[in-house]
Amino acid sequence: MQFREDQKPIMEYRGGTMAVPAVPGAGKTFIVAHLAAKIIEEKIHKPGKVLIVTYMNSAVNNFKSRISSVLENKGITANGDYEVMTIHSLAMKILKERPDVVGINEEFQIIDDLKKIAFLNECIENWRRKNGERIFRLLLSDNGNKKYNEKGEYYWRDFFTIADNLISELKLNSISPELLLERLENVEGISIVKSISQIYDAYIKKLRIEGYIDYNDLLLLSYKALLLDDKLREKFKNKYSFIFEDECQDSNLVQSKILLLLSENNNNLVRVGDLNQSIMGTFTSSDPKFFANFCSQAERKHIMNMAGRSSNEIINLANYLVSYVRSEHPEEKCRGALEEQYIRVMSGMEEFKNPEPEDYGIYSYCFSSWDKVKETTLKAVKNFKIKNPDKTIGVLVPYNNQVTELAKELRRIGIECDELSTTSEKRIKITNTLGYMLRFLSEPDNIMRFKELINCLIDENLLGKEELIGRISNCEIEDLLENKIADLYENQFSEEKLVDRKLIELLEKYVDTIKDLLKHNEMSMERLILYIGNLLKLDVNDKAMVEAVASYIQYEQKYRTDLTLEEVSQRLLDVKNSVFKQIADVIYEIQGYEPTPERVTISTCHKSKGLEWDCVFLLSLTDYNFPSSLSGKFRSDHYYFKEEFKNPIALGKAEIQKMLGQSICNNPFIQARADVVNEKIRLLYVGITRAKEYLLLMSNYDEGKKDCPSKYFDVLKKFIENRKAIYKRM
Repeated sequence: MQFREDQKPIMEYRGGTMAVPAVPGAGKTFIVAHLAAKIIEEKIHKPGKVLIVTYMNSAVNNFKSRISSVLENKGITANGDYEVMTIHSLAMKILKERPDVVGINEEFQIIDDLKKIAFLNECIENWRRKNGERIFRLLLSDNGNKKYNEKGEYYWRDFFTIADNLISELKLNSISPELLLERLENVEGISIVKSISQIYDAYIKKLRIEGYIDYNDLLLLSYKALLLDDKLREKFKNKYSFIFEDECQDSNLVQSKILLLLSENNNNLVRVGDLNQSIMGTFTSSDPKFFANFCSQAERKHIMNMAGRSSNEIINLANYLVSYVRSEHPEEKCRGALEEQYIRVMSGMEEFKNPEPEDYGIYSYCFSSWDKVKETTLKAVKNFKIKNPDKTIGVLVPYNNQVTELAKELRRIGIECDELSTTSEKRIKITNTLGYMLRFLSEPDNIMRFKELINCLIDENLLGKEELIGRISNCEIEDLLENKIADLYENQFSEEKLVDRKLIELLEKYVDTIKDLLKHNEMSMERLILYIGNLLKLDVNDKAMVEAVASYIQYEQKYRTDLTLEEVSQRLLDVKNSVFKQIADVIYEIQGYEPTPERVTISTCHKSKGLEWDCVFLLSLTDYNFPSSLSGKFRSDHYYFKEEFKNPIALGKAEIQKMLGQSICNNPFIQARADVVNEKIRLLYVGITRAKEYLLLMSNYDEGKKDCPSKYFDVLKKFIENRKAIYKRM
């Protein structure tokens, strides 16, 4: 195996601490797999094992496959010489050995996301009924209070996220409810952390009573067990003689502590990551500073800065963004958003050659509206597919609703696509189906609800569908249920144009399903939901989603005996509903996705990390989506709160830092905004570096001119135009 010049020093590693910062497309998985295999081949790990820790199950399988393949090619069988696992799997392995040392029963269970959501919602509702409503209203601005009757439930859905985030922050900083109560004794006035303290206490008690721990507990308790039990600690320190950590720009404090502790005996710890791709910190507990600190303290530091993924011109653009941010960004607080780490093209090795498109493959366009962006993108995608049928296409956007919107438009013009988002059509299809079914069953004589349900069930764009769905509203439900649909269609629409026969067959099938459901409308709600699931032909994930919804409703009815079909249907049809959104995130987790030329990928920028396409469309590069200033509108600010509480998560984290005796900035809101801007810069960098040969940047004004092209778009557009002029003269 021949390695590049920037990889050779890494392959010479045989012990000690080593940091490996790596640019996008440098081959992090490749080098970790080969280095682990080399250590196993030379048996220098004996008598311990090599441990590789990563954060996604799909990455675990990828590492196992690669290491196994390298060893098999060398004729080495080494199943017992290495382990690959997620950080949570490692924590579980540790805690299962001695749960008693941290005071939990050996029969403990990890709470799944569904139960966690239900438990936390229950604690919030109980607090709300006692005194929470009054406290919450004190946080609201005058305008927020005026709109409370109309928007109140929306505000409370946001509050779930606030409470969840701050409880995680308290846990990861080892602040128990009891310790929190002590620290809050002298706190006067309104405090965000004080506001959620009772919820935190109730949530912890609920977990204990039910015999559960959550994922934060899992990490904390495993670390605590290692500290408290000398034999346990020595066992695991001796078990793993070499530890490799991948994607450690996404590591949090406790994860870092666990791996540092386990590597103490041999001091053999290798951490690999890319600080410029740290895009999770504003909504998780991860923080790139832990990897940055390791990079500055490690015995060795080798940068993998060569990458063969992208063309020379795309690499130049990415490097220019780094240079601009570090030296010219208008906000000084944001000039450190990107590390001074520039991508180098391949040289001297034919097998590592960068792509070379026939022309200058980068374009930038600004349009008068988002609709114009969509229209242009659809045409461009269609033309590119015709001219380049063997190339992959990725369309990247900031938000989940844009993924759904573009995917529908592409399918409408006959282009197959995959959606990578938390509210993709695949994810919301079954909740929509359940929602419309329950909505109809709550009022089975309402023809409009029947029409909505049929429209949802028949999701294919069949000839005559729109006409037929429109005409249903003129029918009586009894006629639709009692007559054969084909006969009814013949009598009522005989003079209309031909329709797809499949449309009639589907309509007849679903009418039979609805008639069956009406016979079982007296079932309990959770049984009715499961019955609906049995009537429909569902895949494994959709069945799991139906079961999760039924389980959640069953749990809710313990505390809401008056819960109605109408209320449940509203929750199911609300795409912003945090409960079902989080359940879907777990069930429909994207594992091992690989783009193909046959299908266009529509993805959020966050979901695109780790993927690559021949051609990338990077859309919606507006000032709101990719801000460069610390003033203006930010999605992290809650407009309905008073000015001093507008970013409750930032304020709560600052309060926690103060409790820990840490220095805090004078204005946590400004720091929070700087964190958002920094992360958006890195998100833009990630989007650019997904492209191999062609990259199209698009921005727009909104219809009311309230949003405008991002500063970064303007800067990159100017750079592109200059490079294009040079390219033409060559």
